[in-house]
Amino acid sequence: MATIADIQKDMTGWPDQVVEEWILYFVNDGLGWPPPDPYGDHRWGRILGQRPMSWWQRVTWNLESAEFAVASLAPKSRGIVSGIIHDIDRRGADEGTTRRFRNAFHYILDTAGVPNAICGMRTPEGLLLLDGNHRMSAFCSLQRMPAGWFEKKGKKKATVEQPIWIGLHPENELPLT
Repeated sequence: MATIADIQKDMTGWPDQVVEEWILYFVNDGLGWPPPDPYGDHRWGRILGQRPMSWWQRVTWNLESAEFAVASLAPKSRGIVSGIIHDIDRRGADEGTTRRFRNAFHYILDTAGVPNAICGMRTPEGLLLLDGNHRMSAFCSLQRMPAGWFEKKGKKKATVEQPIWIGLHPENELPLT
């Protein structure tokens, strides 16, 4: 099993939480580390937006606050999040999606906050999520509930401003996919 430190040898300066939440999950889910170069048809290419490791090594990360709403997302992320919510609402999501959504849903309901900051990049069209689609879907699903629903459960509705790790490439470039 790889560790955060193993990945940070290649991704110098990347925060522990970005590595753990986004990259380490895939590494220890069978993709290994480092990704192949070139990606070819390997899954790492899709995860890393078809940008080479040398490109990602230049990305810096800042923990910021952003509005968590479907409308605030870039089109690609909006489609993924809306699709997850749609599948959950209609009980058509696969087991893994359902589990990840429910875990995040209950955490947000209980704490009025997202479990660990999501990772993304700002685009002219909105936030491009690199990691955290299930957490964002659960958050946005809960935001649809009226305040009275939370009061009946003795819970507090999360504020729409939530923490997010924002990646910035020095030339303001974005992932290609």
